[in-house]
Amino acid sequence: MLGDLQFDVMQVVWELGDATVAEVHEKLEELRPIAYTTVLSTMRALERREFLAHQREGKAHRFHATIAAHEYRSERVDDLVERLFGGKPEKLMSHLLGGEEIRPRDLRRIRKLLDEEAP
Repeated sequence: MLGDLQFDVMQVVWELGDATVAEVHEKLEELRPIAYTTVLSTMRALERREFLAHQREGKAHRFHATIAAHEYRSERVDDLVERLFGGKPEKLMSHLLGGEEIRPRDLRRIRKLLDEEAP
């Protein structure tokens, strides 16, 4: 599982496809003040955890994700379903639909997705 800053860094790398520390720093700076060295150490930690890998580009390193965003989301949702809903996705869906009033447009989209997945 990624921490908040690690996830933010990964979001930038996923968005850009690959990036230097300076490029990630620049994007994160648009959201909040953050030190370049903080971004650097976070990206090194992500590389140690094998979420990122790099290639040399002149004096800099260009990092790329070793896991796609959709793969990470899928793993996290699977873990959430397993841990909080006993491995039963229908319990998650029931929780999501029962929490707040759902807009008719959103319900139509959900029905369409379910119809597309039905055997």
